[in-house]
Amino acid sequence: MDVSTCLKSLLLAIRQYRNNRSALNASQLQKHIEDVSGLKCGGVLFSGQVLPSECLSGLMEVAGDPNTSHALTGSIISLLAQFASDGEAKEALHSSYNFTGTLAAIIHCNRSTPEEPLVLQCLNVLQRLTYNVRTLHCASHIHELISFLMQHVQSSNDDIVKACLGLMANLCRHDISVQSHIKSQSNVKAFYRALINFLGHNCLTVVVFSLSILSSLTLNEEVGQKLFNAKNIHQTFQLIFNITVNGDGTLTRNYAVDLLVDLLKNPKIADYLTKYKHLSVCLSEVLGLLHSKDPDTASKVMELLVSLCSVPVLRKLVCETVLRPPAPRLQPGTRKGVQARGSEPSLALVHWVTSPLDGPEQCYMQALSLLAELFEEAIDSSLCSSAQSFVELLLQEMLVLLQSPDSTEGDQLLKKHCLRAGR
Repeated sequence: MDVSTCLKSLLLAIRQYRNNRSALNASQLQKHIEDVSGLKCGGVLFSGQVLPSECLSGLMEVAGDPNTSHALTGSIISLLAQFASDGEAKEALHSSYNFTGTLAAIIHCNRSTPEEPLVLQCLNVLQRLTYNVRTLHCASHIHELISFLMQHVQSSNDDIVKACLGLMANLCRHDISVQSHIKSQSNVKAFYRALINFLGHNCLTVVVFSLSILSSLTLNEEVGQKLFNAKNIHQTFQLIFNITVNGDGTLTRNYAVDLLVDLLKNPKIADYLTKYKHLSVCLSEVLGLLHSKDPDTASKVMELLVSLCSVPVLRKLVCETVLRPPAPRLQPGTRKGVQARGSEPSLALVHWVTSPLDGPEQCYMQALSLLAELFEEAIDSSLCSSAQSFVELLLQEMLVLLQSPDSTEGDQLLKKHCLRAGR
C-alpha cells in the first residue's frame, strides 16, 4: 500500500473512531496506525500538505482525550516518537501540533497513577522532544508538568526519576521563565536538597542531569556558589570529562558537554578551568573521540571544542593539542621514527569536513567552525610552522568541496553545498 492510500485509510479510521468510540473502531484505528508505522513516511507526514496535516491533528486529538484507552494512546505516541529524532519533524511536532502540550496533558490526567507505563512513555518522549528546544512557558499544562516533575524526582522508581530529571534539565536550560516559576514554588528547597543528594548517585546519568538543573537554577545564587566554588569545581570538571570520554552512552555524553558549555559562560568558572591541572590530558582524550565513526559523538565533541575556544587561554591550548606534530613512533625492528598520522586529531577533522553532503550536516559545519578558530589562533604564532603541512593537505580538500555538486542531486543537496561552501 502506498503512503497516500495508507494516510487516507488512517484519516477515515480516525473519523470513524471520533464518531463512535467502539472497541471495533479503536481496534481498526490501531491497525492503521501500525500500518503507517511500518512505512518510511516522515517526509510526507510533515510536508504541510492537507491530508498528512489532518491525520496528525486527528491523532493529537485522539491521544489527548482522557477517554481514549492507554493502549491506543500509547500506539499514537509510539508512532509520533519515531519522528522525534528528525530535526524538521521534531520542530513541527513541537510548534505546529503542540505534541508537547498533548503529552503534558496525558501526564496530568494520569498524575494519580505515576507508575502507569503510559506516563513513563510520555516522559521519555517529552525528554527527546524538548532536548535543545525551548518550550513555551504558556503552553498547555506546562505548569502542571513542572509540578509533577518536582514531586516525582523523589520517586522510588529509578526509571521515572531519570526521565523526570532529564526532562527538567531540558525545560530549565536557557529558559528564565521556567526557572523563575520553579523558584517560586513552595517546595523548591526540598527540590534542591533532592538534587544535591543525587550528586552521590551511582548512575552517572542521574548525576549529570542533577548538575545540569542545579547549574541552570542556582549558578548565580548562594546555593550554586557553594556547589560550583573553587574547592568543588575541579571534581565537577573531572566528572564531566570522564563522562564525555567514557560515559554511559551518547545521551549522557550530550548532557555532560552541554553542562560544561553552559558553565564556561561564567567567567569565574572559565578561569577555574584554565587552572585545572589535568586539562591537557583530558583534552587529548576528548580529541581522541573525533576518530569515532559515530557522527553524533564527533559533533558533540566539536561543539565542546568550539566552546573552549571562546576562552583565549583555552583556545591556545586546543590549538596546540590539535596542530602539534605527532611524536615519532618506532616501528618494530627499526630505529627510525615514523609519524602516526592516522591518529592525529587534525586528520580526523579533515575526515568530518569532507563528509558527504547527504551525511551529518552538523559534523562538517562544526568542523569548519573549529578549524576557523584554530587557524585564527595559529596565524603569526609559534604554531604557524606546525600548521603548514596540515594547511597544504586541507587546501586540496577545500578546493574539491567548493566545486558545485551534480545538478541532478536535487535542491536539498545544493542548499547544503551552499551552506558548507559559505562556511
